[in-house]
Amino acid sequence: MNVFVLSIFIVTVVSQGLDLSKFRQHEYQFIIERADILHYDKRYMNYAKVTPFKCNRTNVALNGTFNFKINAGSELVVMIQFYRFASNEYRLFSVRFQDEFCKFLEENVAGVQKLLNCGDFAGCPVVSNTNITLCNFIPDDSKFPPLIPSGSYRLNLHALYFDKELYVMELYAKITRPEVK
Repeated sequence: MNVFVLSIFIVTVVSQGLDLSKFRQHEYQFIIERADILHYDKRYMNYAKVTPFKCNRTNVALNGTFNFKINAGSELVVMIQFYRFASNEYRLFSVRFQDEFCKFLEENVAGVQKLLNCGDFAGCPVVSNTNITLCNFIPDDSKFPPLIPSGSYRLNLHALYFDKELYVMELYAKITRPEVK
C-alpha cells in the first residue's frame, strides 16, 4: 500500500513541479551505511573525495572535499536516484530528484546547508578552485519525503554541468522505523 501511495505521490510531485521545501516527515530514520566516489571527470574537477566514519554507535557521518576546475556558477545540477534492495540486488526505485545544487542548498534539502559550516565554501555560485567541504555530515532525515518504505537503499548522486557528468557518488543507507510497543 505504501509503495502505491508513494508512486502516486511521486507522479503528483513531478507533474506539478518539485517544491523541495515542503518535505517534512518524522516516521522513519535515514541511516548511512557507507559512501564512495565512483568516478569524477579530471577535466572538470581537481578532486572529489568522500570518507564515511562511525561518529557514534548508530550513525555514520561523511567527511569529504570537492574542488572544481570550472566556474559552475548556478548551473551545477544534482540528480539523486534511489535503488531499493530486493531479491538480492539493488533495483530501480521510484524516487528521483534532479535540481540545481543552489536550489538544494537554498531550501536546505536533507540538511545540506551544513556545507556552509566548515571549509571556505560561502555558498552559491560555485566557483573554481574553492573547496566544498563536508564535515561530520549526517543528513537531516526530517527533510526527506514521507512514505518511503523501510529497507536498504543505494543512492546514486550525479553532479552534472550542462551535458557533462562531473562526478558520481554512491551512498548506501537504510530506512528504519521505530518499534511500536
